[in-house]
Amino acid sequence: MTTGSPNAAAGSATEALAGLVERVTFHSPDTGSCVLRVKVRGQRDPVTVVGHAALISAGEFVSASGTWINDRTHGLQFKAAFLARHGCSELSS
Repeated sequence: MTTGSPNAAAGSATEALAGLVERVTFHSPDTGSCVLRVKVRGQRDPVTVVGHAALISAGEFVSASGTWINDRTHGLQFKAAFLARHGCSELSS
């Protein structure tokens, strides 16, 4: 679920999103910093989420609140002020 759109103006009010982690692009076990590719309902392509999580892996469902930013190098990203994981997905049968 997403309450905003990646097409919304960067730096707008806090928004929420949730989805399935498709890939962990980066994770530092020391700091918890992570960069995730998350499949969000209503978005054609996975969304880049930047945040902090002690443990995170592909296949987990996450929810986040934060703001959209447009990074000069990496493009549009969701900068999560809050990021929670909800365990492994049970979508596969």
